[in-house]
Amino acid sequence: MSSVSTNLIHGFKTALAAVLAYYLTTILSLDFGYWAVISAVIVMQVYVADSVEMCFYRLSGTIVGAVLGVVVLLAIPKTAFFTGVALFVTVGICSFLTRFNTRYRMAGITVVIVVMTGLSVQDVYIFGLYRVLEICIGILCAFLVSVLVLPKRKVDMLRAALERQAKVCAERCLILVDAFVSRQQNVEELPVAELVKDIWKNHELLQKASRNESLIYSKKFNEKFPLKVSVINRSVEHLRNMVRALNALDDHGYDIIMSGELKKLAETSGSTLVLFIKNEYSTIGEDLEKTISELDDRLASIRKEGLVRRFDSRKLVQVFSFYSSLLYFADDILSAIKEAS
Repeated sequence: MSSVSTNLIHGFKTALAAVLAYYLTTILSLDFGYWAVISAVIVMQVYVADSVEMCFYRLSGTIVGAVLGVVVLLAIPKTAFFTGVALFVTVGICSFLTRFNTRYRMAGITVVIVVMTGLSVQDVYIFGLYRVLEICIGILCAFLVSVLVLPKRKVDMLRAALERQAKVCAERCLILVDAFVSRQQNVEELPVAELVKDIWKNHELLQKASRNESLIYSKKFNEKFPLKVSVINRSVEHLRNMVRALNALDDHGYDIIMSGELKKLAETSGSTLVLFIKNEYSTIGEDLEKTISELDDRLASIRKEGLVRRFDSRKLVQVFSFYSSLLYFADDILSAIKEAS
């Protein structure tokens, strides 16, 4: 979905939540219904996880701020000087406490609302309770619209990111193996470096989705996302090691006897990784396990024949470093499949 479409949907949902909050407060004849509308606009975020997080922050902050506001209204004389002092102290405290939790920013907003609009009321407790009710109505409206109307979820973003990254890993693995069997050519490091940066976003997506969306969309969290994030991380690390091994030496290189087997392992590993991320891994592990076993047998045969003696020490380190990284790439994918099965 394009950014324009995303913003249009967000604008529509925010407006819908605001109107819903307005009508609810009108039906309930609440005097300060506009606070519900304001709360709905504040809470509504593009993604469900962010909206849920804002709901928690706004609700907990509202309760803290309302309690502080009521205490202030009961404790201070209703003069401009003391009101200013009370606002200075309470807002300052709430702002300072944001260093521990951002919900206290919402507490500061609620303190201002309660104090500034409640100076002339008789029953401070009821006044504070109604202000909390109004804000809660706005929070509820934003929550319902975010979850039920064209929801945009972090878990869906994470799934799409993992599928894209798995495909890139598969493509890069083939490119690196081609460079290796083509007399160990040097390769560009930037594509894998960009992939390294990209995968770190997975942790934030997984954390937010697990914390704020897992209870709402429980069925979507049966896809073993932590395991998938982990295997993508390890796969990219192995690719980076393969790049380092290729670029360790700048020479003419050697022909690789096992080129066919290595290309087959790269192709099978990459396709298996893509299928695993897409939850299509019921039988794919067997092919990968067989390919790994055949490669191990072939290497053992070559070593027994003494064909690795043609390499000098530095070339031997380069060859086996690359080979080991490719094998670890395949082994980690196979291990993830067995763990998920």
